[in-house]
Amino acid sequence: MTNRRALFAALAALVVGLVGISALAGQTVGAIGVGGMTGDSMMGGAGMMAGASMMEPMMVWRSGGGPITSPKSAAASALEAVRARGWSGLSLDEVHTFPAFYEVELNDRNGYKGPEIYVSRSSGATGPEMGPNMMWDTVYGMGSSCSSNLSEARARQLAQAHTSSSLGDAERHHGYWEFELTRQGLVVNQINVQDCTGQVINEQMWQPEVEATSSGA
Repeated sequence: MTNRRALFAALAALVVGLVGISALAGQTVGAIGVGGMTGDSMMGGAGMMAGASMMEPMMVWRSGGGPITSPKSAAASALEAVRARGWSGLSLDEVHTFPAFYEVELNDRNGYKGPEIYVSRSSGATGPEMGPNMMWDTVYGMGSSCSSNLSEARARQLAQAHTSSSLGDAERHHGYWEFELTRQGLVVNQINVQDCTGQVINEQMWQPEVEATSSGA
């Protein structure tokens, strides 16, 4: 339990630090790709530090058995991991392919999204995506519920003020909204807005741009 609390504290400090640096810069921190920085920002130090550490999930639920070579295999690993935690009602939505890992998105019931899962491409280690997925989700993460029920329109307005990319589809999570970030019609990343506070976190701070999206794996 002590180790888990320490991990949550470290994650909270990382997210708060990244948000603070981004605010001082007056813009979002750019995405990190192979060989350097891409994206909207002119400063990338915080993103580089975070991106370099994302070869493996920050919290590992299941150790890997070796390389994962396809979105379909990543989806199977993610579903095994969440079902082992007793979350049997979740279903597969889509898989995003990043340089070092797959991000598997799951559907919950009643229009809500489930947890988002990282699967390492090199080791197969599986665990939750960092950031709002762990910090703000009130069912599958450590988020706290509140009386606020932020509308999609208001959340979209807040998110757009924090990125020069276009916003795509909205996804309703327990405790926050997530919007696709698009560029030239392609989905490249996500941005999140918390229900209780309206705080905005751009996943480009730790997550490189998407290589490809495979709907339904």
